[in-house]
Amino acid sequence: MYAGPETMGVIATLLPNAGHLQRLRTAIRDRHQVVACDDWASLIRVCEQQPVRLAIVDLFVGGRANFERVRHLKQRLPRLTLIAYVAFTPDRAHDLFDAGRQGMDGLVIADQDDAPRALLALVETAESKSLGAVVRRSLEGVDAVVRDAVLLAVTRAHERLSPEALARLLALPRRTVSQRLSNAGFPAPQRLLTWGRLIVAAHLLEDRHRSADRIALALDFPSGSAFRNTCQRYLHATPREIRGRGGAAYVIRTMLRQVGATDQPRTSGRPGKRTLALAV
Repeated sequence: MYAGPETMGVIATLLPNAGHLQRLRTAIRDRHQVVACDDWASLIRVCEQQPVRLAIVDLFVGGRANFERVRHLKQRLPRLTLIAYVAFTPDRAHDLFDAGRQGMDGLVIADQDDAPRALLALVETAESKSLGAVVRRSLEGVDAVVRDAVLLAVTRAHERLSPEALARLLALPRRTVSQRLSNAGFPAPQRLLTWGRLIVAAHLLEDRHRSADRIALALDFPSGSAFRNTCQRYLHATPREIRGRGGAAYVIRTMLRQVGATDQPRTSGRPGKRTLALAV
């Protein structure tokens, strides 16, 4: 029985303590993809090149709090959520007190806050502020299968799902998925998956240091030109124009306008009417 879309976001980590990394993996299980980095340079590179929305780091890599690296990362990628996962010692108290002011969005103290349930709750709190939550709010009142198909198209955009894989995740025959989308006025699965990638791409464009070419690479477009052509075909806009018009919110609005403000779901053999939430 299908129980809803899996999140499967990308989490980047800089956790030299193998035990801390393992606790995180145990807590989130298969809900997210974890990319482990060895140093700050590789962390920044992964966050810029992949659709990372959450990074969990040990502030004291190298022995001291490296807030300069934190500020640099937040300046380049202000949409990125940063959580510190550290072992507490008395000499670190002042730095931990200062972590929020320096750009950290959350703090995990090893052996106090890192039980699996607590870690998962922290990750889910970060997720609740994410792009997926914005999309979910925009689809209030939409058929549950359609809503979950759109959410999967967004949260798994980096995997470049096929229509068959989307149907498997929904635990429904592909024909049924296509029919439910059609009944609700939404695009067919292949086009819906492209819309999902465009929503994520637009979200990444909101961080102005991400180039269109890097975003194309992160989301597995054949090339930067192919990404730009897709933007023109679906949105009649360049990546720069998408950024200027509001990024992900603009793409979501455009998709829903194409769906239309009303549809006719087949319930009890009679047409119905539903208003989509366009305010994103």
